[in-house]
Amino acid sequence: MYKVVNFINKYIRLYWTTLRINKKKGNWFTRGADIVLVLTTRCNLHCDYCPMFLDSPKYPKFDECTIEEWKTFVEDYPEWLSQIYISGGEPSLIPWVSEFINWLIDRGHHVILFTNLHKPETFLTIKRHWRFVCKPTLHEECGIDKKKRDKFFDGLETLRDKFRIIFQELGKGKYFDSDKKPFYNDDFWYNTDKHIHAMPDSPRTGKIYEGCVAGYKDGKP
Repeated sequence: MYKVVNFINKYIRLYWTTLRINKKKGNWFTRGADIVLVLTTRCNLHCDYCPMFLDSPKYPKFDECTIEEWKTFVEDYPEWLSQIYISGGEPSLIPWVSEFINWLIDRGHHVILFTNLHKPETFLTIKRHWRFVCKPTLHEECGIDKKKRDKFFDGLETLRDKFRIIFQELGKGKYFDSDKKPFYNDDFWYNTDKHIHAMPDSPRTGKIYEGCVAGYKDGKP
């Protein structure tokens, strides 16, 4: 039974969540590209695992682009972007992030938002939709004290009734749903043919990266 459930999670559900739901840049029933949009490298935390600290204790310096530039980037991308991760840094520091996510949802993209819930109120205007998932992240063993942990769970309560929420605690190596029960393994999200990263200045430079490490290393400390 476990093998059947694992197969459904890893392949069938993966296929449907990355399916093109409109005939843009391809056929109806083919998967599109899977991309992470790093809107900013600014963050209120300094987790020691974070790739932005690989080469320097300072944040890599990228020019942040406007919402209009990101929209053009998505529209002009040569492939249909089936699944889009909104990441950082901390996306709640971008004032137009909710407007941008709503625009992506309206276009037909699946959107997964990564956040440490620093400013959960920023996300309250995101529309409730089956193609949107909020994935708050708590890194318990990376310098997160009780005050920051409590703030995280307060933010979780703020959004719990509005969105489909899946949160993860990387420090324990386990993944949880909003009821704190084991839910799935990491392969579900990342086992795609093309998982690429666009950094904060990608709409201007045209650069994309194979994985986040390559993107952060390209930053100038």
